Amino acid sequence: MVLLLLLILALMLWLIQGELEAAGREIPQTGNHCPNCQVSIDIDWMVCPHCQQRLRESCPSCHKGKLVSHEHCPFCGEGREKRAA
Repeated sequence: MVLLLLLILALMLWLIQGELEAAGREIPQTGNHCPNCQVSIDIDWMVCPHCQQRLRESCPSCHKGKLVSHEHCPFCGEGREKRAA
């Protein structure tokens, strides 16, 4: 009887371990999708290859690439209101 209980416990632990390993292998969703067409994109792309939506632009102050949706450059802090002035 004890042997049967130990076998059932071992089987349950083996199944739980398999589920945990499978969960660890899943590819996490990074949220890198085109804001226009929702196709998965690479974070470094300047333009969506599917719909041609502009994704990144060069900061006029430091000339580093930033997302078009950002109000301020994450590298130098240059904002859109400064450029308009």
